[in-house]
Amino acid sequence: MKTWPLDLLLVAVVVAHLLLAPYTKVEESFNVQAIHDILNHGVYPASVLDNYDHKSFPGVVPRTFVGSVVIAGIVKAIDFVYAQITGSSFVVDKSSGQLHVQIVARVVLGLANVWGFLALRKSLIILSASPKKGKGVLSKEKLAGPLFYTLMLLSQFHVMFYASRTLPNFVVLPLVNFGLSKLLVGDLSGLTWLAFSGAVFRLEVGVFATIIALVSSLVFGQSNVFQGLFMLAVGSIVGLALTYSVDTYFWGAATVPEAQAFFFNVIQGKSVEWGVEPYSAYFSKYIVNFFRPPHVLFLGVFGLLRDPAATGIAGPSNGPLNAKSNADVTPRVAVTHPARNSLRILAISAVLFVSVMSFQPHKEWRFIIYIAPLMTLLAGHGFSHCWRRKSAVFAYKLLILLVTGSTFVSFGISTFMAYASSYNYPGGTAIEFVNDIVSDTPAGTNITIHMDVPACMTGITHFTELHRPNIIFDKTESDHALAKIWNSVDYLITHKDLSKPLASDLVIYDSNHWDHLASVPAFAGINIRPIMQFFEFLIKKPVFRKNFSNALWAGIKTGKFSDDFTTLYEMVQEIVVLKNYLHVYKRTAPDVMPTILDISSEEEELQSEEALKKEYEKQLMGQIDPQEIQESVNEQIDFIEDNAEARSSAKRAARRTARRVADEL
Repeated sequence: MKTWPLDLLLVAVVVAHLLLAPYTKVEESFNVQAIHDILNHGVYPASVLDNYDHKSFPGVVPRTFVGSVVIAGIVKAIDFVYAQITGSSFVVDKSSGQLHVQIVARVVLGLANVWGFLALRKSLIILSASPKKGKGVLSKEKLAGPLFYTLMLLSQFHVMFYASRTLPNFVVLPLVNFGLSKLLVGDLSGLTWLAFSGAVFRLEVGVFATIIALVSSLVFGQSNVFQGLFMLAVGSIVGLALTYSVDTYFWGAATVPEAQAFFFNVIQGKSVEWGVEPYSAYFSKYIVNFFRPPHVLFLGVFGLLRDPAATGIAGPSNGPLNAKSNADVTPRVAVTHPARNSLRILAISAVLFVSVMSFQPHKEWRFIIYIAPLMTLLAGHGFSHCWRRKSAVFAYKLLILLVTGSTFVSFGISTFMAYASSYNYPGGTAIEFVNDIVSDTPAGTNITIHMDVPACMTGITHFTELHRPNIIFDKTESDHALAKIWNSVDYLITHKDLSKPLASDLVIYDSNHWDHLASVPAFAGINIRPIMQFFEFLIKKPVFRKNFSNALWAGIKTGKFSDDFTTLYEMVQEIVVLKNYLHVYKRTAPDVMPTILDISSEEEELQSEEALKKEYEKQLMGQIDPQEIQESVNEQIDFIEDNAEARSSAKRAARRTARRVADEL
C-alpha cells in the first residue's frame, strides 16, 4: 500500500497552519531574526555582524546560530535556483517587506520536521516487517499502525501548528526524531545524534539521550553501557566543537550557548523568574494537552504489550518448524533481534525524561515536545495490535471504532485551536497595515515608525519591515529612551490606548496630536453559547436538522457549500472572543516634552529587561491553553445549567401557585 498520499497530506496540513498564521512570536524571534540577518547582510567579513539584530537585542543568554545558518543556507540555495529561472532574487529585492521570505524559511523548517516524523514511521515499518516479505514490506494488518500514526499526527495541534515555527525546540526536533528512528532499529548512532543535538541546540535533548542509554543497557540489557557512553561522548564533542566555532564567531566572544543557558537557568535558578509550576504539571497538564482526547495515551498501553521487533525462531535443520518427530533434532533457539524492546526502551525513557524535567520549577510544554511524536508512534503500534485482533474479539472492533472517532474529534479540536491561535499575532497584522500606508512614501521623505514591546512580541520581525533607507522601524524598549526620540515618531504601534493617559507615564503626549487609524484584536477567550444554540436547534428542530443535513451532503458532493455554511462559519467566529490588543496611530502635531533626565546605560538596560520580562510573562499567560479553555467552557456550561435549573424551578413554582389559586377558586 502506498503511503505517499498521507505524506502529502502531512505536508499540506503543516503548510496550511503556516499560512493561517504566517507571523511569529517572541519565543521564535532569535532564530527568525538571525535567518533574516544572514540572508540580508551575509556572514563575512565580521564587520557585517554589527548590523545583526542580536547586537542590539542580545537577550538574557546567547542562543546558537547553527540552526539559523542551516535554514538560511537552504533558503539561499532555493533563491539561487529561483534567480536562475526567473532572473530575479526573491531575497535581495529590498523595495518591500520580506514576509514571503519568512514564509519560505518556515516551509523549509516545516518540511524538515515532516521528514523527521516520516523517519520515525519508516523505522517502525522496518522494525515490524516480516523477513519473508523483505525489508520494509508489511502486511496490511501491520501497516495499520504506521498509517494510523500519521493520522494521529495530523490531528495534533501542537505538533502541526509549531512544526514550521523557529522555536529552538522545533529547530532541533527533526534531528531528535532522526536519532530516535536510528535507535528504533537498533542503531546506537542514534545516541550520537541526540547528544549532538543536546550540545548544540537544547541541553534537555542530551538528558533524554543519557536516560535512553542507561535504560537500554542497565534495565533491558540491550546494549553495552560503555558503548552507549562512547556514542554520547562522540556526539557531545562534535556538537561542542561546532557550536563553539560558529557561535564564537557570531557573538564575538568565546561561548557555548547551551552551557551558558544551563548555568543561568539551572545553576543560578534564574528560570523561576519566568514562572513556576508544581512537579506534576507536565503529567497532569501539558502531556494531557498534547493529546486531546487522550486516545494516544490509551493506545500507548497496547503498544507496550507487544514488541514490534520480530525475534524469529531457528528451527531444526532436518525438518520444518512444525514437524513432529521423535528423532533427536537440534532444539529451536530464539534469534535475538538487534532492536529487541527498542520501542519499549524509548517509551519508558520518555516517561523518565519527563520525570527528570519535572524537577525544574519553570515548565513549558515545548521543553518536552520531543516525546509527542514518539508517544504517537507507540500509539500507532498499539492500534496495529488491536487491528490484528479485531476479527477475533468484538471488544477490539469497538475499541478501533472509538479511537477512530476520537481521532476525528481531535482533528476538529486541533483545527479550531489553530483558527483561534491565528489571532495571537496582532503585531504582524498591525505592521502590515502600516506598511500599506507608508509604502508610497517618496524617497526623500523620512518616516519613523515606533513599535512597542507587546507589538514586537506578537508578530513583528525584520522580515515584516519595509527595507527602505528612508523608513525607520524603531523598537526602543525603555520609556526613558523613547521620551528622547518621541517627537520624531510619525507612526505608533502600541498596546497603549492614547485616549487614556496615565499620571505615571514618562512619555508625555497630547492625545489630540494623534489620529487613531486602527485597532487590532487578539484572542481573549471562548464563548460556547453559539455551540449550545446550534446543537439545541439540531436536536429540537427537525426542519433545521433536515436542511442542514441536505446542505452538508450537497456540499460534499459538489464541493460548493450553501449559505447555511456561511452561517456556520459566522458561528465559529462568534465562539472565538476577541479584544482590541494593539492600536495604530499617526502623529498630527508635535508634543511638548518635559526635560529628560539622563540615566546610566546600566539603569536603562535594567528598565528594558524589566519591561521585556513583564511582557513575556503576559505572552505566556496569553497563550491558548486547552486546559484553561476547558475550564472556561465548564464554567459557562455550569452557568447555563444553573440558569436553566433556576428557570425550571421558577416554572414549577409558578405552576404550583397557579394550581393552588385554581383550587381556591
